[in-house]
Amino acid sequence: MNIIRLSKKEFEKLKSLELPSEIFNQEGDMYELDYEGKSKVMKILFHPSSSFLLNKFHTVELLNNYADILPNNFCCPDNLVSIDGKIQGFVMPKLQGENLATVLKDNNIDNHLFYLKKIGELLKSMKMIRNTTKLKTFYINDLHESNFIVNKQKKKLYVIDLDSCKIGKNTACISRYLSPFALLKYASSKYKINHNCHIPCYVIPDENTDLYCYNIVILNYLYGKNLNGFNLSQFNDYLNYLDTIGLNKNLLYSFNSIVTLNENQNPCYYLETLTEKQVNKAKHYVYTRINNK
Repeated sequence: MNIIRLSKKEFEKLKSLELPSEIFNQEGDMYELDYEGKSKVMKILFHPSSSFLLNKFHTVELLNNYADILPNNFCCPDNLVSIDGKIQGFVMPKLQGENLATVLKDNNIDNHLFYLKKIGELLKSMKMIRNTTKLKTFYINDLHESNFIVNKQKKKLYVIDLDSCKIGKNTACISRYLSPFALLKYASSKYKINHNCHIPCYVIPDENTDLYCYNIVILNYLYGKNLNGFNLSQFNDYLNYLDTIGLNKNLLYSFNSIVTLNENQNPCYYLETLTEKQVNKAKHYVYTRINNK
């Protein structure tokens, strides 16, 4: 894989990439880089351990090796970066568009549901890749709102921060929504809890974990806050409320499955059943007001 070599002086001249406040990023610093006439985003990783860095670079290499069979909306790293002779990060194409976390804060509910549905369609395409190609282990893993870019002109959704994905024989990374404090603890026998202290993730990624995160993204959108830390009683109360305001039964079943031993569901096509009125009523401030009456 190609390595972009920078001196410390060249690196210090680079401009930091400005990220909206809602963007979740804790693994490295982001910079803008012009390389061979193309706009790039450079990620310089923090250095918790050499094994962490080696695994990240191995993941980037695997993404590069499998590039011909990956979905075309995967924004994969395409060059490693060394600073004064030491590899410290990588670059990826700079996409035109807005972060999904930002898009979900505007007032266009039709747009919200359109792009949330596209996450589910992407997960379907990944399942097909696992079933029909040599790449049998392939999951987003750290699936959350901030790891997608929306191009409204092209009506496309892109996946970013793929250095945290599970691919091939790399080591699974930490995931925002897959933590010991998450709702998934109530169905821990369904999820593959990691007991190897040398692997940083709490749960080994698989199809159920990607679908878990996807359902949480939708639920957080409906609630208007992160409900992944709810206890089981709080979660069930909220699902019962969603039932009273008329949400589709299949969509509710998908939400409920994440805390049961049933296989998780892909709810993407049921999102079309959501109405603007239901989305507005699902917000935490409406739900709390009604519950406190």
